[in-house]
Parts: sequence; structure tokens; C-alpha cells
Amino acid sequence: MTETDQSTAKRITVRSIAALVAFVLGVALLPIGMVAYWGHRTVTDETRYLETVQPLAYDADVQDAIAEFIIEKVEQQVDPEALVEQIFAGLLEKQPALKALVPVVSGAIDSLIEQVVYKIVRSDQFAELWTLANTAAQKSIMAILQGNPDGPISLQGDEVVLDISSLLDQVKQGLVDRGFSAAANINVPESDRTIVLLEAPQLAQIRTIYSFTSPIATGLIWVSILLFVVAIVLARRRPRMAAWSGGAVVVVGAGLVIALGIAEGVFVNTLAGTPFEQASQTFWDTLLKFLINAASVTILLGIVVLVVALVLSRARWARELRSAFVNLAERVSTTIPAGPITSSGAWVAENARWVRVAIGVLFALIVLLGSDLSVARTLWACVICLVLLGAVEVWAAAGRRTQIEVVEIDVEIEG
Repeated sequence: MTETDQSTAKRITVRSIAALVAFVLGVALLPIGMVAYWGHRTVTDETRYLETVQPLAYDADVQDAIAEFIIEKVEQQVDPEALVEQIFAGLLEKQPALKALVPVVSGAIDSLIEQVVYKIVRSDQFAELWTLANTAAQKSIMAILQGNPDGPISLQGDEVVLDISSLLDQVKQGLVDRGFSAAANINVPESDRTIVLLEAPQLAQIRTIYSFTSPIATGLIWVSILLFVVAIVLARRRPRMAAWSGGAVVVVGAGLVIALGIAEGVFVNTLAGTPFEQASQTFWDTLLKFLINAASVTILLGIVVLVVALVLSRARWARELRSAFVNLAERVSTTIPAGPITSSGAWVAENARWVRVAIGVLFALIVLLGSDLSVARTLWACVICLVLLGAVEVWAAAGRRTQIEVVEIDVEIEG
């Protein structure tokens, strides 16, 4: 082997190793980057957090969960039957028959409490209070994650609790406004003014996850994507590396779907026995919406990259498919009359590679457009880009055909 051959083999080996390292790092960082990006935009970013949780204020399950908890705490402080007997004690002694009305009146009081509570939790006033509470809650969550709890969500011993004092005060005032003056004496103990959200073991897990969701970690997803690109560029057989990358992305997406399924069960079980048990699924679907969609879109994107890589491979069927596509474009181009399209087609043919890159960039922009990832939008992006790629191929074919015709005419004139 000559010195030149040895140098070439060495460069190829180093290049291959670098491509493999970039590929492995890209695969390892992708799931971490996705979780970190979700965590930052959903929890640590106040604006996005409020946009995420705001719909919960209008969700019936969430409203019912909060309403039932408040009703229970209020009714613990108000014994309707005892209250009625106390108010009408003298009258009941004179008219014992009226005792039969005590359950009716007490039931009416229970109904009044329920009506007031539900009216408040289904009002715009509650939605405004929900926004204010969640603004403070987001700051409290960040403080807890950073080890400095303070606010409506706080750390009490081994429990993370939500303070609902403001809601209880509104309910008490609402009962007084409806003529139930006895509600002014309601005094719910401090211990009953909170809802336990998490216990110490779950908090430790959340803090661990937060360590991966810091602003610095949010860039990992872009680093991962860049590593995949570097791996493909450095690879000796780029279509093969692209296929491996696409397959790896599919596996990562599928793994994330499985992990989310397991985590969903843990989350629902965590809220079991709490006032939010019936709304646990709603909370999960709302708070994890971005990550759930991201997992599905990741699988779809991986399939797209895998298919494109296989089509561009050296396999016989792939070459035949590309040839058939070019022949079809040539036949379609013959139907285009001479004009601006055919005259500009020469430029398109010369710069076809960069035009395709531009279409790829357009695909990425469409997929990333909006505040959330969407499977439907990704599928539409695929359709749009396929149509554009077909149009570019026909356009370039028309330009090549025009150039050939011009050359033939020049040859005839010279002849």
C-alpha cells in the first residue's frame, strides 16, 4: 500500500469514527433534549405555563374536583340539621310536628352551599382567580424546585400543598350574599385549607427532572439534531447513515411513547385518593400535551427520514424508482409550452440541489410552525413538499429539454 493510500484509509477511518460518535451522541441526547425542551416551555417559562394551564379553568372535571373539595370543607364547618334545630329550638318545642321539616330545611342549606360553590367555580371570576393563582403557583413551583418554597404552592413537611384560602373566602362571602348569614361564622382550619399535590418521593423525582429542564438543557434537542446532520455529512455512505438516523429517531419516539404511558399510570395513581383524582387524566393530557404530540411527530419524522434515505440509496429498486420518477417528469415537461417556465427551467436544473434544500427548510418551518407540534401539520408538510419536489423535477426537465432543443437548432444552423 502506498503512502497516499494509507493516508486516505486513515482519513476514511477517522471520518467514519467521527460519524459514528456523532450518531451515538445524537441518539443519546434526543430524548433528554425533548423532555428538557418540554419542561422549559411548559413549567419554567411563565407565559407558556399560563397558556398551558388556562384551559383547565374551564374544564368541567377540574371545576367539579375543586367544587367538591370546597363543599366538603364548608359542610364540615356547617351542620345544617344542628343549625336549624338551634335556630328554631323554641318553636320546635312548642310544635314538635315541625321536626319533620328539619331535614327539608337542612337539605335546602346543603343545596344552597352547593349552588354557591358551583356558581363561583364556573364563573369568569374563577377563571381570573385561576390565572392569578397559577401565576403565583408557577413562581412557587420554581421556588420549590430550586429549594426555596414560597407562595400558594408550598412545601409543608414531606408534602407539596396547594393553598385554596382565597376560594374558601369567596364561597363564604357568596353564602352571606345569598342571605345565609350563618356562613359568616365559618372558619375552616388552616390544615383544611390546602390540597396535597405531591409527597416527598414524587418531589425528589420532579426535582431530578427539573435538573434536565434548565434553560441550558433546552438547547440539547438542537445539539442532537445537529449531531445527526454531522453524522450524515461525515458518513461514507450518507443514505445509509440517514436511514440509521431515521430508524433511531423512530425508536426514540416509540420509547418516549412507552415511557409516557408508564408515567401516566404513575401520575394517575399519585392523584388517587386526592380531590383531583377525577381530573387526573385532564391534568395529564393538558400539561403533557406538547411532549405527547412531540413523541408522535418524532416517530413520523423518523419514518420520513428513513423513507427518503432508502429512496436515495444504491439499492436496485431505489435506482429504478428514481429513474421512473425522472422519466415521468420528462413526459410531463413535454406538455409545457415554451415560455417563462421552460426558459427559467435551465437555472432550476443547474441549482436543483439547493432548491431541494430550500424545500427541506420549508418542511422544517411548517412542522415547527405554531406553539405545539402536530401530526396533522407534519403530514400536510410532507404532502406539500412532495408536490413541490415533483414540480421542481418537472420544471428542471422542461429546462433541460429547452436547452437540448436550442443546441439541436444551433447544430442545424451550423450544418
